[in-house]
Amino acid sequence: MPYIEIKVRKQIDSTLAQKIINKGCVSAVLTTGIITKPAKKLFKEHDVAYAENVPEKMFMESEAQEEG
Repeated sequence: MPYIEIKVRKQIDSTLAQKIINKGCVSAVLTTGIITKPAKKLFKEHDVAYAENVPEKMFMESEAQEEG
């Protein structure tokens, strides 16, 4: 079943991107940091959507809303 991978880190490089792609069921990646150009290229080649520089507090707020 496809899922969204969330990474709280400064950077996703091509090595990490390939590890994520190798999982085979990731449809999108969200990160609080940046995604390098080679990593973005890999994600595009494998139809994995991505978003970078997502504020960490957005994840916390959504968790609070789900629990409430």
